[in-house]
Amino acid sequence: MKNPARILIVEDESIVAFNLQQRLSQLGYDVPHVAVSGQQSLDFVSRSRPDLVLMDIHIEGDMDGIEVASRLNEDSAVPVIYLTAYSEDSTLERARKTRPYGYLIKPFSERELHATIQMALERREVEVALVENRRLLQQALDAASLGILELDAPTGTMSINLRSGELLDRTTRQPLTLDDFLAGVDTRDRDAVAAHFASTLSSLQQFSEEFRLTGDQSPQRWIKIDGCAVEGQRISGVLQDISERKHVEIRLRRLNEELETRVSERTNELRESLKELETFSYSVAHDLRSPIRAIAGLSSALLEDHRLQLGEAGTQLIARIAAKSTQMGNLIDALLNLSRLSKIAPEMSDVNLSGIAAEIIEQQMEAEPNRVANIYIAPDLRAHGDPVLVRSVLDNLLRNAWKFCARREVTRIEVGREQRDGQDVFFVRDNGCGFDMTQADQLFSPFRRLHSDAEFKGTGIGLSIVQRIAARHGGRVWVHAAPDKGATFYFTLSA
Repeated sequence: MKNPARILIVEDESIVAFNLQQRLSQLGYDVPHVAVSGQQSLDFVSRSRPDLVLMDIHIEGDMDGIEVASRLNEDSAVPVIYLTAYSEDSTLERARKTRPYGYLIKPFSERELHATIQMALERREVEVALVENRRLLQQALDAASLGILELDAPTGTMSINLRSGELLDRTTRQPLTLDDFLAGVDTRDRDAVAAHFASTLSSLQQFSEEFRLTGDQSPQRWIKIDGCAVEGQRISGVLQDISERKHVEIRLRRLNEELETRVSERTNELRESLKELETFSYSVAHDLRSPIRAIAGLSSALLEDHRLQLGEAGTQLIARIAAKSTQMGNLIDALLNLSRLSKIAPEMSDVNLSGIAAEIIEQQMEAEPNRVANIYIAPDLRAHGDPVLVRSVLDNLLRNAWKFCARREVTRIEVGREQRDGQDVFFVRDNGCGFDMTQADQLFSPFRRLHSDAEFKGTGIGLSIVQRIAARHGGRVWVHAAPDKGATFYFTLSA
């Protein structure tokens, strides 16, 4: 029984890697390791020799996924399929040069993933078979007599041995000339073979040419001739049948073309699906906003004008309707903001993060003048990005920090920068309620919250916006926290 294909996942987002590992295991693949950095990937490949690597482009460490794939091509020749959120032309061009076995843009379906893996494994089998066939062919040629021919240029006559006769479908007793030999060469290759014979005599050089034979053979036969000029206006050559290798190469080329076509089709389908989904989400949210606001407004009017008729129980019910309507309106507004992110074309410039953070904190302190707060914003925090989008990142992170510090005697918030692997990493740190890191994967999903609305108000959309904006800039966002010990959110604005 054939062992399941062994697959290495290279993904630094733990929840994505875990989900992918589970899905692949359910599909019957063996997934023994998950790597988060380039060096760890190279170590796992060296030790476990996987059949395939699923590679994210943006990973931890000095190397990105494309550089790791290039190293693997040099050292291990292990097949690589890219699973990434990046579809820019420059990224695709870099990835293409590593000769990947597939390129899937996140999010993708399980069916697409399975089909791409199967095609990559089949392509790999063909390539391995090609290498093995070449080895066996060379062994056979070394052990057996080769087809040999000799051309006397002044007379145009050609002599062949028994093996050459078998290759050319001629007997050694039949008289053979150069014209007869060329007549047996397919018309698509005839001129090239004739030119080699002519140039070899004039320049006394060696030549090698592959050509097809005429005839009705199926599949068509391929012959390789290696020749050189010898003394006395003669050309000596060696013939060998390379049909098997050529047909494997043709099959491999067609498989590559099919794979590239399918990747292109899947990419276009994914882009169209995303566009349709964004349009649908925006339309639904936009159409819901007016009736929800009407419900909230009518509930408030009912409370103002008919409070006495409603009584205490009725008043409470109407108040709950108004509150829930307002909450739903806020959620719809948040959904619209999230949808708009994909439509905004970033306008990049120099951004003063320190100044933006100071303005946001000042607004919070004006809204709650009685709160005791200790705020530190590092000076001269600058980055290259879209000013509007970067302000949204800081606004969401700082408002979250302010909100979750509400029950502290002293609110402490710090905005700063660190250097990691030569890259600017910005952070917002607070002394709020914190959370268990086992739940961290939920934070960046829309409408997923770790606290109830009774504990802390919110829509659950802010961190999703932060993550999308960071990705639009080629960066990412992550968090470190502990229960009752605050949280630190890190983000980058470049790859």
